[in-house]
Amino acid sequence: MEIELNKGGRFNLSKEAPNLKKVAIGLGWQVNQAGQSYDIDASVFMLGADGKIPNDKYFVFYNNLHSLDGSLKHSGDNRTGEGNGDDETIYVDLAKVNPAIQEIVFVVTIHEGQEKNQNFSQIKKAFIKIYNHESKNSLARYNLREAFSQETALEFGHLYKKENEWRFQAVGEGYSSGLQSFVDKYITKTKQEKQKEDSKLTIYENSHKNYNNMAIQLRKNGDSHNIDLKKLSDSPQLMIHVNLNWNRQESNIGGLFKNILGGNKAPDLDLGCMYQMVDGQKGVIQPLGNSFGSKTSSPYIILDKDDRTGAAANGENIYIFRPDLIKRVMFFAFIYQGTPDFKSVHGRIFFKISNGEEVFLELNNPDSNRRFCAAAMIKTIKSEVIITKEEKYFLGHEQASKNYRFGIDWTAGSK
Repeated sequence: MEIELNKGGRFNLSKEAPNLKKVAIGLGWQVNQAGQSYDIDASVFMLGADGKIPNDKYFVFYNNLHSLDGSLKHSGDNRTGEGNGDDETIYVDLAKVNPAIQEIVFVVTIHEGQEKNQNFSQIKKAFIKIYNHESKNSLARYNLREAFSQETALEFGHLYKKENEWRFQAVGEGYSSGLQSFVDKYITKTKQEKQKEDSKLTIYENSHKNYNNMAIQLRKNGDSHNIDLKKLSDSPQLMIHVNLNWNRQESNIGGLFKNILGGNKAPDLDLGCMYQMVDGQKGVIQPLGNSFGSKTSSPYIILDKDDRTGAAANGENIYIFRPDLIKRVMFFAFIYQGTPDFKSVHGRIFFKISNGEEVFLELNNPDSNRRFCAAAMIKTIKSEVIITKEEKYFLGHEQASKNYRFGIDWTAGSK
């Protein structure tokens, strides 16, 4: 008799089917938007007691259909998701599983989901079920009912050993960085890679010397700096230059993971802003969708370029030419590709005001698996321009826009 599981539900295979040796894990899904092409992949991470894969060959996916110990077999890549049955199946011979393997994690990801602006909000009727491979009798099933938005990866469930018994748990946890989310979570860093990371931290600390020692640093969320427009009688037209910079960092992952993640791509961060003018006009300026603004007409805000590697010495820059016409501007940093979150890129934003004042803030409290950071806010209130550190993390543009009540209608965009 099939047991239906909810999120977090558990099932003891060893007790419910004590003689079971060969099981099959079926995964299925359907696409909401007809006519669009979605390539959704099922993958498996086989983990040791430390929660990491002991070898690349214990990662089973469409380019590695068999585990190193021969216990797992992948049915192959289904690029359409058509039909009502299993779209992809993982076959597990429990008797052959390496004794060092303590957990087998089943994940589903949207191939190139970030680049194509595809996510699990566009997927319906997703499920994972476990059944006897030989008799075909279904044992347990988990129908995914959770609502998702920007997530491009899903940890569906896992088999795990406890007290020498095999058990299954429904997980249903979403991530926003595709397969990279699980690579970061389940791969053990080597000592050499750790040393490289430490050296990059040293470079990061030294990079602070590039900034004016007299700059005002906003250290905590809510810290602010006020500019009094009344003191600008000699230069009534204030201009604000906003700069985003980050550390170029390429992935050290090789082998199978390098192939499926597209090689060692450098992080691509975007600087953008959502604005609201005094007259009520609202909008967004960012590389995504090629919305670079205007210097000579409303909103008098312009983005200079899209630096896709972080190699440009001066990063990405936004210039505000008429802050007196602006009610508020929220500056954000968005990870387009190359890293799952802000932990490794050490983003920093620098404000240079035409009256000679300089303000500096770091994105030093990153939130895992969130690629959108509302970094800072500028408000013009009466005769003052107020710069405030925000550093709040969101799943994407729309969620941030709703939080700050900009009332902007969002559609998928690309570079």
